[in-house]
Amino acid sequence: MSEAGFTDTQVYGVEGPAWALLKATEQHTGESLTESRMFASAPAAARMAEPYPDLLAAGSHLLAVGRN
Repeated sequence: MSEAGFTDTQVYGVEGPAWALLKATEQHTGESLTESRMFASAPAAARMAEPYPDLLAAGSHLLAVGRN
């Protein structure tokens, strides 16, 4: 982002580190978790992981925001 001229860059996890657990549970049970408490807690886990680069990298999608 800095090479593209952006400053004050912040990176956010879209799914966070819980995505793998959700995916594995869905594959194991064959049921969708989209209406479950486990699915609802995933965004909270993503927000808690944001300050920690190692946990942030555990998510499969990231969103970078910066100023130009």
